[in-house]
Amino acid sequence: MTVVGGREVLAGPPAHRGEGRPMSVEATRKALADVLPLLRERAAQADRDLAVPHASIEDLASAGVFRILAPSGFGGAESAVVDFFEVIRDISAACGSTGWLTSWFAVHAWHLALFPPKAQHDVWGSAPEALLTAAYAATGHVVEVPDGYRLEGRWSWATGCEHADWALLGGMIAAADGSPADLATFLVPMADLRIEHNWDTVGLRATAAHDLVAVDVLVPAHRALSFAPCLRCAAPGQEMNGGPLYRLPLPSMFAVAAAAPVIGMAEGAYSMLVGWLRARLGMAWEGLEFGSDDFNSARLAAASADIDASSLQLVRDMRELTHYAETDQPIPMAMRRRIRRDQVVATQRAAAAVDQLFEHSGGAVVRTGNAIEQAWRNIHTTQAFALNDLDRTLAMYGAGELSVESQPPMV
Repeated sequence: MTVVGGREVLAGPPAHRGEGRPMSVEATRKALADVLPLLRERAAQADRDLAVPHASIEDLASAGVFRILAPSGFGGAESAVVDFFEVIRDISAACGSTGWLTSWFAVHAWHLALFPPKAQHDVWGSAPEALLTAAYAATGHVVEVPDGYRLEGRWSWATGCEHADWALLGGMIAAADGSPADLATFLVPMADLRIEHNWDTVGLRATAAHDLVAVDVLVPAHRALSFAPCLRCAAPGQEMNGGPLYRLPLPSMFAVAAAAPVIGMAEGAYSMLVGWLRARLGMAWEGLEFGSDDFNSARLAAASADIDASSLQLVRDMRELTHYAETDQPIPMAMRRRIRRDQVVATQRAAAAVDQLFEHSGGAVVRTGNAIEQAWRNIHTTQAFALNDLDRTLAMYGAGELSVESQPPMV
């Protein structure tokens, strides 16, 4: 047992998760329909416990959610990115922390599919249901050695690390003169790392994104992947996984992974507030005798429009990205910049919509544990995530419009 937030919780991944069964996205959606009410019921307790319960992880694994972006060759659904977006949005509407955690677990599987085939076999060869956490910031120390790399140091924000089997850690490979030469991701078994339990935040409390500590950890060369080929959409994993899903840019996939939970949280908050107001006012669905003030109704309408716009804009972008990949065309840099722009604007718009709902929903929602209050805290916590930096991303987009040859990082 591990003590987290003053409570004892189970530590380490469960022995079985979904039993490695291949599932189609249709089957996943059907199974997920039965899981969503359970996630909603567990959300408040998960927030208090600072951990998504193992029961939720196993329920989602059994539904095939974590393998929705994994390659079909390893039992994954290899689904369209739009399907991934919609599934994560639904989960996040039920529980924001669970949706955020699930989004990154799924996209980390997609990232692993870009690694050399030998690395993929290391993970999925005997455990197709394996989960991967990640801490991409290059905060640790990397030393190149004859048989690979040695890692030392601390990595923060490893979402759901207690449930994970492997970790993706960012690191800078130095040149001979000691200067930074290449930013890479290193695939490390969780058994080689120590979890430092230090997650206690305003929102996304159940994501349990603790620190990971490495002490003289050897990583074989085949378990390292440079960011550069991922940005060029020409990663070594395409030798095994040649489908269009794995020809999409890494920053675009990360943009979807960051935006889908936020939009889902906003949709969940909206639905909960509308349901609560209807019950409070005794409104009949068919009678439409609202009895509420016009200002409240106007705020609901505005929030609904903003949430819909956020979703529709990103769905358009994902379909265009997929079309380029399916027809084996290079994805224009303007398109890649646009999805990053739309991602940050969508998350900002969704957060503003939740603000409108929160401000006009009455005193009951300020009580800790209220579902709308929880969604408000969660969605604002996501805005601190580096990928959701509005000003920097908009500045990048504007600069790109004036200099079409530029290629900034994370685009």
